Amino acid sequence: MAKKGKKQQAPQPPSSYELLGMRIQRQINAPAAQSEKTTVIARQDDEREDDWERLIEELETVEELTMIPLEDGQIRLRWNPEEAVS
Repeated sequence: MAKKGKKQQAPQPPSSYELLGMRIQRQINAPAAQSEKTTVIARQDDEREDDWERLIEELETVEELTMIPLEDGQIRLRWNPEEAVS
């Protein structure tokens, strides 16, 4: 008798917000950014404005992160994990 298995769904592609988050995470995790504890982020033309606004709102809740708006619309992120509250 054959086993009845659940149909497996094809993996869902990442949402536009998830793609944006992955891009910013790669930028933050880059060796130079980790060494300097800073990076500059900017919304790409192909990224949704509402995704960008959501990301910024979420970044604003990170205690050890400082966000510095730049004149050209980019944002400098600075962090110091040693200052994070345990």
